[in-house]
Amino acid sequence: MNRILIIAAVFLSSILNAQESTQGTIAGKLTDGEMNGEPLPFANIVIKGTSLGTMSDIDGLFALGKLDPGTYTVSFSFVGYEVREIPNVVVSPGKVTEINAELGASAAALDEVVISTVSRRDSEVALLLEQKKAITIKQSIGAEELSRKAVNTVEQGLSKVSGITTVQDRGIFVRGLDDRYNYLMVNGLPLASSDPDFKIIPLSYISTNIVSSVDVFKTFSPELYQDFAGATFVLDTKTAPSSSVTTVNVGVNYNTNTTFQEFKTDDSGDSEYFGFTGGGRELPSRF
Repeated sequence: MNRILIIAAVFLSSILNAQESTQGTIAGKLTDGEMNGEPLPFANIVIKGTSLGTMSDIDGLFALGKLDPGTYTVSFSFVGYEVREIPNVVVSPGKVTEINAELGASAAALDEVVISTVSRRDSEVALLLEQKKAITIKQSIGAEELSRKAVNTVEQGLSKVSGITTVQDRGIFVRGLDDRYNYLMVNGLPLASSDPDFKIIPLSYISTNIVSSVDVFKTFSPELYQDFAGATFVLDTKTAPSSSVTTVNVGVNYNTNTTFQEFKTDDSGDSEYFGFTGGGRELPSRF
């Protein structure tokens, strides 16, 4: 009898997991247009035409999970504020559709609503929601935040996390502990350094262009290798794009000491690159 119950429980769990993987989530942040964009807590968020709904938390964050794929209209309301409806919100399987909205007392005070479908690990809002639900203590930084802070390497990005500093030629220090006390995992697999002087590869070698998110664990957890005393860095890379992407960067340099400044010049050697000096460098005649 016990064996039958165990088999039934495993079968039911597999069905529920398969169902969750085909469902999506709507999440985002609601702000107060009357208070200069401060979070708007305890507002009502409802899927129009259904009984599905939730409330924003103290930070203005909300999440509506376990939604079947499709197109929905999301309604935002709060006492003293006008109702705001966002149509054509597309929910995709296994994705988080992010909606960041602002409520105000009049239509003129409303800013535009940005709707984007992103991977769960890329969005700053999605990472905050995940940290709130996590049973372990961790800090996360995603591609969205790395781009906003204009950093080029993972090492620069992690230096923005509390308790982490960088020391020249010595890498990342976590609460005063250097490289030999840290641990690195990439896409769930441990990654060691080929340099015997370092325990992990220098994080300055990893460009933020390929990073989806970085989780920082400063405390021990059952699912982590316990070979660390400083922190374990769990790095997830971006998925390969379905189509090629070309990036063009254009820049202009300006030097206040030389640009548009006049200097005395000598044109006697203009033809020197042809091998002819024109006598401009002859020694002075002897007196």
